[in-house]
Amino acid sequence: MNVKLCIMTTAVLFFTGQVVSAQKKTNDSIKEASIDEVVVTGYQKKSKDEVTSAITVVSGKALSNFSSSTMGSNALQGKAAGVDISALNGKPGSGSAINIRGLGNVTTKVGASNPLFVIDGFVVGNDQRAQDVFNSINPSDYENISILKDAAAAAIYGSQGANGVIVLTTKSGKSGRPVITLSSRIGFSEKIKDINFRMMNSAEKIDYEKKMYALGISGYSAWTDSNVSAALALDHDWQKDILRRSAIESYQVGIRGGNEKSKYTFSLGYDSDNGIVQNIHAYKRYTGRMKYEATPTDRMSFGVSTGVNYSMSQDIRDRNNEQNPFRAMYSYNPYEPVFNADGSYNSTKRGFPILEALKNNPERNNSLIFDGNIFAQYKILTGLNFKTQLGGYFNNIRWNRKVLRGSFLDRSLGINGSVVEQNQNRFRYTNSNTLNYTKTFGSHSIDLLGLVEYTEFRNDYISATGRNLSSPTLNELDNASTPFEVKGYDELYRTFSYGAFLTYDFAKKYILTASVRQDKDSRFGKNNVLSEPFWSVSGAWNVTNEEFLKDNTILSLLKLRASIGTRGYNNIDLNLNNTLMSGSSYGSFPTIAPNIIYGNPDLKWEVTKSQNYGAEFGFLNNRVRGTVDYFIDQKKDFIFTVPNFGSEGGAYATNINAGDLKNKGLELSLSADIIKSAGFNWSIRANTSLMSYKLVKLRNGETERTVGAINQLKEGEEPFSFYLVRSAGINPDNGNEIYYTKNGGTTEVYSSNDAVLLQGKSPLPKLFGGFGTTLSYKGFDLQADFTYKSGNYTYNYMALGMLSYPNGATNNMRSDAINYWTTPGQTNVLPRPNNTSNAPGGSTGLQTTDRFLQDASYIRLRNVSIGYTLDKRILGESFPVNKIRVSLSGQNLATWTKFEGDPEISIGSGESQTGGGQTFINGAFALYSYPAVKTYLFGIEVEF
Repeated sequence: MNVKLCIMTTAVLFFTGQVVSAQKKTNDSIKEASIDEVVVTGYQKKSKDEVTSAITVVSGKALSNFSSSTMGSNALQGKAAGVDISALNGKPGSGSAINIRGLGNVTTKVGASNPLFVIDGFVVGNDQRAQDVFNSINPSDYENISILKDAAAAAIYGSQGANGVIVLTTKSGKSGRPVITLSSRIGFSEKIKDINFRMMNSAEKIDYEKKMYALGISGYSAWTDSNVSAALALDHDWQKDILRRSAIESYQVGIRGGNEKSKYTFSLGYDSDNGIVQNIHAYKRYTGRMKYEATPTDRMSFGVSTGVNYSMSQDIRDRNNEQNPFRAMYSYNPYEPVFNADGSYNSTKRGFPILEALKNNPERNNSLIFDGNIFAQYKILTGLNFKTQLGGYFNNIRWNRKVLRGSFLDRSLGINGSVVEQNQNRFRYTNSNTLNYTKTFGSHSIDLLGLVEYTEFRNDYISATGRNLSSPTLNELDNASTPFEVKGYDELYRTFSYGAFLTYDFAKKYILTASVRQDKDSRFGKNNVLSEPFWSVSGAWNVTNEEFLKDNTILSLLKLRASIGTRGYNNIDLNLNNTLMSGSSYGSFPTIAPNIIYGNPDLKWEVTKSQNYGAEFGFLNNRVRGTVDYFIDQKKDFIFTVPNFGSEGGAYATNINAGDLKNKGLELSLSADIIKSAGFNWSIRANTSLMSYKLVKLRNGETERTVGAINQLKEGEEPFSFYLVRSAGINPDNGNEIYYTKNGGTTEVYSSNDAVLLQGKSPLPKLFGGFGTTLSYKGFDLQADFTYKSGNYTYNYMALGMLSYPNGATNNMRSDAINYWTTPGQTNVLPRPNNTSNAPGGSTGLQTTDRFLQDASYIRLRNVSIGYTLDKRILGESFPVNKIRVSLSGQNLATWTKFEGDPEISIGSGESQTGGGQTFINGAFALYSYPAVKTYLFGIEVEF
C-alpha cells in the first residue's frame, strides 16, 4: 500500500507507519516514487529491508482518537504484538504498567518493568519519571512510535534496554507553504457500570439486616415498621451522589512548514477533564512544542526539539480507608441521606462524610515539565558523519494537602487544621556523540556507528508540615503556628557508556548486524560499577529480493530473521549500594541509626540474554501482510529486596542479586486490505502474544518467598503465583465453610498457615493482544479497536468485603450476599452467618481464600471512531480551508468478562502500592482505586 504525500522536497522521507513515499518537485510538477519504508531504531534510521530485529511501528494517527487526558502509553494498548499495557487506574492523567514481552522485572515497584523511552533521539530513561515525560507530550504531536523488542534492536542501549525501547518521533515540518491546523474535542466520561454484580437497594439491605438480627449476628440492630418506612423513602444510589458525568474539552493549534533548507513545526494545546468525582477538578494541562531542523550547507545540519507541559490535578485518597470516595460509594447504605436535617453532611454509619472531605481536605498536584533536545551533524568526508546531541528534561512537582480548620477530619484529629507542602525537582540530561561511516561498493554496503554517551540525573526533595492554623480562612503553610515535620534529601547518579553498531548488507538480500556496548553506573556496588559488555548479533534474509522470486505474483514479501544478544537493567533506586544513616531524636537528644534497608557494595547488574526468530510476510502486493516471532528471554541476577538471614542481622533487609527468570513467547500479527478501491476501502488487523513465565532460581538457601500478602516467588513456577488457603466449599450439613489444609486434608478452622501456591494462577496473562477494522467510503471513515487478555487472575478483595456478613452491620452489601446457607443440603451458596470464630484472633465471616481469586480475562471494545472529511473536492479550490473533519468517538464502550468488577486492574489501591517502599504487583488484586471510565467525544479539525 502506497501513501501519497502532496508536498515533499528532494531526498526528504516521511514515515507513516506502513509505507513511505518520496516526491520530487520539478517545474511545478510532482513526480512520485515509491521507496523503502524507513524505521527509526533509535540512534539510526534504517530502511525496512535493512532491519534484522523485532520492531513494531505504530503511526500517530492510530493513537489520535483517544481523549487527550488518556496518556500516550495507555493509547498504545493492543496496538503491537508483545506489548502488554494496563492503565494504572482510570484517573485522568494516570500512566501505565508496561511489559514488553512479558514480565520485565520482579522488582515490586511501579515502573520497574518500564521500557526505555526515547523522544526524537533523546534518551529519556526507563523509570516512571521517564514515562511521565513521555506522557507529557500531547498525542496530537506524535508522528509515529517504534517499539524495539529484541536484543538486536535494544542492545545498543545497553543497561537501559532490558525491557525494550519505545522510540517516539514527533511531527516535523514539511517543505512548502505553511499548514495551519486547528482542532477541538469536547465530550464526557462516566464510570463503567459495575460488571457482574449489583449493590443492594434500601429494601434489600433492610431485609438483609433483619435476617442478620434474627440470626443474632453481632452489630446488627432491630428495625421498626416506622423506621423502615422512613428509610425506604430515602432510597438512593450513593454512586450518583459521589460521582458525576465528567466534562472533557481539548483545543490544539499547530503550524508546520519549511523549505529545502529548513523545516519547522509549532503546536499549543489545552486539555481539561474534571473527572467523575464530585467537588474536585481532576486534570488540566497546557502543552507547547516546537521543532526546527535546518541544513544550511551540504555538510552541516542541526535541529532542536523542545516541549513544555504544565498540568494541574486534584487528587483523592486512593487507599482502603474512610477517605476513599470509591470505597464510600459502595460502603454507605442506600437509606442513609447525604445531608442531615440541619443541612450538614451526614457521616453515615461509617462515621465519615466523604463529600464534605472532598471539599475541605483538598489535595493538589502541579507538575511542570520542560524537555529539550538539540543536535548538530557534520559530514567530515563522503560517508563519514559526526553527530552530537544534548537532550534533557526538568520536572518540578509541587504537591500540597490541606485539612481545613473546622472540617470533619480536623475535628476528629484535633489538630486545628494542617498543611503539607512538598516540592521536588528532577533534572536529567544525556549527551550522545556518534561517528557514523557508510560505504557502498557494488552490491555490498557497510554501516559502522561508534557511540560515546554520558547521563546525569539529579533529584532534590523537601517537605514541610504545619498544624494549628491561625485562622479558619487562612490555610497556607505560613499561617500554621505549630511546625510539625520538615524533611528533605538530594540524589544524584551518573552513567557513562561507549559502544559500536555494525551493519553489512548485500544487495538488500542478506543483512548482518552486530552491536556491543558497555556502561558504568554509579547506582551499582562499588565493586561492580562497570557492566559486562552488552552485545547482539542478528541476520536477515529478504527472500523476495532473490532472482528466483522476481516474477512471482503471489508472495510479495518474505523476510526471515534471527538474533541473539544481551541487555542490562539499571532501573533501580538510588543508594541500594550504600548503607545510609538516618537521624532522629530521643527526647531532646539527637540520634542516628542505619536505615532498615542495608546497602550492598557487591550489587551487580541484571543481564537479559535474548533470542528471537522471526519472519515477515506479505501476499498479493502486500494486501495481506503479517509477522511472526518466537523469543526466549533469560534474565540473570535480578535485583530484589530480601530480609537478611539471621546470621547476617535479620532485623535488616538488603537488595541483592536474588535469582534468574525466563520468559518465552510467540507473537503474531496480521492485517489485510479486504476491499481496496478508489471509493471504498476496508481493512482488518489483529495481533496476539502467547506467553510462558518461569522463575528459574532464587538466592542460595531459598527456594520460595512470599511477596506482599497473597503472592509468591517459587522456583520452577510463574512469578507472583497466588499463595492462598484453598476453599473446599460449604459443609451441606451445617453451612460452615470448609478449608483444605496444607497437606490436602479438610478442616472448618481457617489458618493462614494452610496457604499453598496455586500453580498456573498468577496476575500475568498467558495471552493478550488486540484486533480491529477500518473502513472508508468517500469522505466517511470508521475505525474500531478491541483489546483482550486471557489466563491472568486477580484477587477480588472488593467481592470479599461486599459479601462478608459482619460488614453488613455498617456497610451496604452486594445483592447476592443474601444467598447464604439456610437449610441442610445446600452447597452452592455462601457460608452460614454466625458469631462463631473460625479463625485465630476471633475473626468471623468470610476469610481470604481462593474463593475470591477470579479469572480476569476480558475482551474490551477499546475505541470506536466515525468521521467525515470535507476536502477541496467538496469545498472548492477557492475556499480558504483545505479540509474540515468532524468525528464522534468512544472509548471503553463494552467489556466481556467473568470477573466481578473491572478486569483491567493494575493498581488495586494506589497509596498502598505506588509509594516508596510499597509492594506493587501489576493486577494482583482489586480494591477501591479510581475506576475505568467510558468516554464519548465530538471532534472537529480544520486545516488551512
